[in-house]
Amino acid sequence: MKGRKKKEQTIGREEPEFKIDIVTGFFFAIGFITSWINMLVIHSIVMGSNYSPAAIPSYFSVIFTTTIPGVLISLKNRFWGYGYMVGFSVAGLPFMIVVNTFIGGYTLATSFFLFVIMWLVFWKVWRSLSGIKTE
Repeated sequence: MKGRKKKEQTIGREEPEFKIDIVTGFFFAIGFITSWINMLVIHSIVMGSNYSPAAIPSYFSVIFTTTIPGVLISLKNRFWGYGYMVGFSVAGLPFMIVVNTFIGGYTLATSFFLFVIMWLVFWKVWRSLSGIKTE
C-alpha cells in the first residue's frame, strides 16, 4: 500500500463559508422584536414607581432573552443564531434614541458583548472540531 494515500477524516462538520440567507434575516427580525418588547417591559417596570423590587432582575432579563434563544438557535445553524443576536443588539440603538437612553444603551452593549462571546465560542469550537484529524 505504498502508493495509496490515507483519507484524512475530520471530526465534526466541515466549516461552511459565511452566508446570510433569508432565515438569518428572519431571525434578525425576531431578535429585534424580542429585544424591543423586552426593553418596553424593563422601561415600564423601572419607570412605574420610585422603587420596584423587580427593577434589578428586569435588567437580567436581557441576558437570558439573548443567550438562551441565541444558543438554542445556533445549535441548529450558527448563522441564524448570529442573526438573532445582532437583531437583539441593534434594537437597542433606536430605543436609546427614541425612548430611554440608559435602557437602550444597556441592551445594545450587553447583547453585543454576549454576541462576541458566543461568536468566539461557536466559531472556535467549530474550527477546533473540524481541525481534529483521526487516523
